[in-house]
Amino acid sequence: MALQEMQALLPSPQLGAIPDAKSPETNAQNSNNSKAAKVESAIEYIKQLKQEVSERDDLINKKDQEMDALKKELAALKRTGSEAATPEAAAQLKAEPSSSPNTENET
Repeated sequence: MALQEMQALLPSPQLGAIPDAKSPETNAQNSNNSKAAKVESAIEYIKQLKQEVSERDDLINKKDQEMDALKKELAALKRTGSEAATPEAAAQLKAEPSSSPNTENET
């Protein structure tokens, strides 16, 4: 029962041999080989999943580091932008002609 459940969890059966129904002794031997093959398949599949999880964790950590760096960069830009919003800077911006077209009352 447990082997059947384990086999159902595996992505695809990787058994190359089809059991031969010639003798009870051969059936017992194939059954043992089949059980061992299922367990070996499960072990390989678990190793593969662990590797995929490890790779995904590494990628997530890398993306988290990139996100932190971008947050710091954004905070620095906001600080720089707020420093430029002092009264002197605002007066200087008003005195400079706008390079963007004025969309208000152009008729």
